[in-house]
Amino acid sequence: MFYTLALYTLLGVGLAASVGFLVLHHPRHPFRITEINSSGWVVIIGLIYARSLLLLGIRGGTPQGPWWDTVLSLGLLTATTAVLLVRFISYIRYLRAHPEDPPTAS
Repeated sequence: MFYTLALYTLLGVGLAASVGFLVLHHPRHPFRITEINSSGWVVIIGLIYARSLLLLGIRGGTPQGPWWDTVLSLGLLTATTAVLLVRFISYIRYLRAHPEDPPTAS
């Protein structure tokens, strides 16, 4: 039960941070190399998180394998979610510090 709850929580928070960043970022020229560089990995991770949430809802979440495999999986998921949250929060701070000059307005 803890494992499933942890997966839902981490995947939900990560997906929300990914979508939140993309909604705030909204580039005018999404296929420029600078835009792909700044938000491409967030899109890819967001899609992986959405797929994982969908599969978790369909299949359920029971740990399979030894305990260290479960710990490693949760640890890597926690680290990736933390990176997404840092990206989202740092972008919010940047927008507050520079309200007149969003970086993708050109």
